[in-house]
Amino acid sequence: MAWFGGLLLTGEQERKELEMAYCSQDDLVKMISQTELAELTAESGNEPDAAVVAEAIAKAAGEIDSYLAVRYVLPLAATPLQVQSLAVDMALYHLYSRRNVAPQVRRQKYEAAVAFLKEVAAGQAQVAGLCESSGDSRQVEEFSSASRLFGRDVLSEW
Repeated sequence: MAWFGGLLLTGEQERKELEMAYCSQDDLVKMISQTELAELTAESGNEPDAAVVAEAIAKAAGEIDSYLAVRYVLPLAATPLQVQSLAVDMALYHLYSRRNVAPQVRRQKYEAAVAFLKEVAAGQAQVAGLCESSGDSRQVEEFSSASRLFGRDVLSEW
Protein backbone atom coordinates (compact mmCIF):
# COMPACT_ATOMS: atom_id res chain seq x y z
CA MET A 1 0.00 0.00 0.00
CA ALA A 2 1.10 3.56 -0.66
CA TRP A 3 -0.16 7.11 -0.41
CA PHE A 4 -0.95 8.63 -3.78
CA GLY A 5 -2.74 11.92 -4.31
CA GLY A 6 -3.83 11.99 -0.67
CA LEU A 7 -5.32 8.48 -0.81
CA LEU A 8 -4.08 5.18 0.57
CA LEU A 9 -3.91 2.80 -2.37
CA THR A 10 -3.67 -0.96 -2.51
CA GLY A 11 -1.10 -2.66 -4.76
CA GLU A 12 -3.41 -2.87 -7.80
CA GLN A 13 -4.68 0.70 -7.39
CA GLU A 14 -1.11 1.93 -6.93
CA ARG A 15 0.00 0.18 -10.13
CA LYS A 16 -2.86 1.73 -12.12
CA GLU A 17 -2.16 5.24 -10.79
CA LEU A 18 1.52 4.96 -11.63
CA GLU A 19 0.70 3.71 -15.15
CA MET A 20 -1.41 6.82 -15.75
CA ALA A 21 1.42 9.20 -14.79
CA TYR A 22 3.04 11.05 -17.68
CA CYS A 23 6.37 11.53 -15.90
CA SER A 24 8.32 10.11 -12.99
CA GLN A 25 10.47 11.34 -10.14
CA ASP A 26 13.52 10.55 -12.26
CA ASP A 27 12.21 12.93 -14.94
CA LEU A 28 11.92 15.69 -12.34
CA VAL A 29 15.49 15.08 -11.14
CA LYS A 30 16.69 15.68 -14.70
CA MET A 31 15.39 19.25 -14.37
CA ILE A 32 16.31 20.02 -10.75
CA SER A 33 18.80 18.46 -8.35
CA GLN A 34 17.90 15.66 -5.96
CA THR A 35 18.71 18.04 -3.08
CA GLU A 36 16.34 20.69 -4.39
CA LEU A 37 13.61 18.10 -4.87
CA ALA A 38 14.12 16.99 -1.27
CA GLU A 39 13.85 20.60 -0.07
CA LEU A 40 10.56 20.97 -1.93
CA THR A 41 9.01 17.73 -0.72
CA ALA A 42 10.51 16.46 2.54
CA GLU A 43 9.75 18.00 5.91
CA SER A 44 13.16 16.86 7.10
CA GLY A 45 16.06 14.92 5.66
CA ASN A 46 17.87 14.85 2.34
CA GLU A 47 15.64 12.39 0.50
CA PRO A 48 12.62 13.52 -1.53
CA ASP A 49 9.25 12.46 -0.16
CA ALA A 50 7.97 10.06 -2.83
CA ALA A 51 4.33 10.54 -1.80
CA VAL A 52 4.53 14.32 -2.24
CA VAL A 53 6.24 13.89 -5.61
CA ALA A 54 3.60 11.37 -6.68
CA GLU A 55 0.83 13.77 -5.65
CA ALA A 56 2.31 16.60 -7.74
CA ILE A 57 2.71 14.25 -10.72
CA ALA A 58 -0.88 13.02 -10.32
CA LYS A 59 -2.15 16.61 -10.16
CA ALA A 60 -0.29 17.47 -13.36
CA ALA A 61 -1.60 14.32 -15.07
CA GLY A 62 -5.17 15.18 -14.05
CA GLU A 63 -4.85 18.66 -15.50
CA ILE A 64 -3.36 17.31 -18.73
CA ASP A 65 -6.12 14.68 -19.03
CA SER A 66 -8.83 17.31 -18.56
CA TYR A 67 -7.63 19.07 -21.72
CA LEU A 68 -6.60 16.05 -23.80
CA ALA A 69 -9.90 14.25 -23.18
CA VAL A 70 -11.65 16.79 -25.39
CA ARG A 71 -9.84 15.50 -28.50
CA TYR A 72 -8.09 12.24 -27.66
CA VAL A 73 -9.10 8.87 -26.27
CA LEU A 74 -7.70 8.38 -22.78
CA PRO A 75 -5.75 6.74 -21.27
CA LEU A 76 -2.98 7.25 -23.81
CA ALA A 77 -1.36 4.03 -25.01
CA ALA A 78 2.09 5.64 -24.78
CA THR A 79 3.23 8.99 -23.44
CA PRO A 80 4.53 11.31 -26.17
CA LEU A 81 7.65 13.30 -25.25
CA GLN A 82 5.67 16.53 -25.56
CA VAL A 83 3.16 15.37 -22.94
CA GLN A 84 5.97 14.16 -20.69
CA SER A 85 7.64 17.57 -20.91
CA LEU A 86 4.37 19.32 -20.06
CA ALA A 87 3.86 16.99 -17.09
CA VAL A 88 7.37 17.70 -15.75
CA ASP A 89 6.87 21.48 -16.00
CA MET A 90 3.46 21.30 -14.35
CA ALA A 91 4.54 18.92 -11.56
CA LEU A 92 7.56 21.07 -10.74
CA TYR A 93 5.38 24.15 -10.57
CA HIS A 94 3.04 22.37 -8.14
CA LEU A 95 6.00 21.37 -5.96
CA TYR A 96 7.40 24.90 -5.86
CA SER A 97 3.92 26.33 -5.22
CA ARG A 98 3.58 24.01 -2.25
CA ARG A 99 6.36 26.01 -0.56
CA ASN A 100 5.21 29.36 -2.00
CA VAL A 101 8.59 29.79 -3.69
CA ALA A 102 7.74 29.28 -7.38
CA PRO A 103 10.44 31.02 -9.43
CA GLN A 104 9.22 33.14 -12.34
CA VAL A 105 10.60 30.65 -14.88
CA ARG A 106 8.55 27.80 -13.31
CA ARG A 107 5.41 29.95 -13.34
CA GLN A 108 5.99 30.87 -17.00
CA LYS A 109 6.54 27.24 -18.01
CA TYR A 110 3.39 26.19 -16.17
CA GLU A 111 1.32 28.95 -17.76
CA ALA A 112 2.75 28.10 -21.20
CA ALA A 113 1.84 24.43 -20.68
CA VAL A 114 -1.74 25.29 -19.71
CA ALA A 115 -2.04 27.72 -22.65
CA PHE A 116 -0.85 25.01 -25.04
CA LEU A 117 -3.27 22.47 -23.57
CA LYS A 118 -6.13 24.95 -23.97
CA GLU A 119 -5.18 25.33 -27.63
CA VAL A 120 -5.15 21.55 -28.01
CA ALA A 121 -8.62 21.29 -26.47
CA ALA A 122 -9.89 24.07 -28.77
CA GLY A 123 -8.49 22.31 -31.85
CA GLN A 124 -5.92 25.02 -32.53
CA ALA A 125 -2.90 22.83 -31.72
CA GLN A 126 -2.09 19.14 -31.82
CA VAL A 127 0.04 16.84 -29.70
CA ALA A 128 2.66 15.19 -31.89
CA GLY A 129 2.29 11.44 -32.06
CA LEU A 130 -1.37 11.27 -31.02
CA CYS A 131 -4.28 10.45 -33.28
CA GLU A 132 -7.47 12.35 -32.67
CA SER A 133 -10.53 10.41 -31.71
CA SER A 134 -12.79 10.00 -34.72
CA GLY A 135 -15.74 12.30 -34.21
CA ASP A 136 -17.76 12.03 -31.07
CA SER A 137 -16.61 8.99 -29.13
CA ARG A 138 -19.92 8.79 -27.28
CA GLN A 139 -22.45 6.41 -28.73
CA VAL A 140 -25.97 7.61 -29.16
CA GLU A 141 -28.68 5.07 -28.54
CA GLU A 142 -32.02 5.41 -30.27
CA PHE A 143 -35.18 4.07 -28.73
CA SER A 144 -38.57 3.52 -30.25
CA SER A 145 -41.85 2.28 -28.87
CA ALA A 146 -45.44 1.69 -29.85
CA SER A 147 -47.76 4.68 -30.24
CA ARG A 148 -49.36 6.16 -27.16
CA LEU A 149 -52.52 4.52 -25.94
CA PHE A 150 -53.52 7.31 -23.62
CA GLY A 151 -53.12 11.01 -24.19
CA ARG A 152 -54.90 14.26 -23.40
CA ASP A 153 -57.39 13.84 -26.18
CA VAL A 154 -58.39 10.29 -25.07
CA LEU A 155 -58.52 11.10 -21.37
CA SER A 156 -60.33 14.44 -21.73
CA GLU A 157 -63.67 12.69 -21.22
CA TRP A 158 -62.73 11.54 -17.74
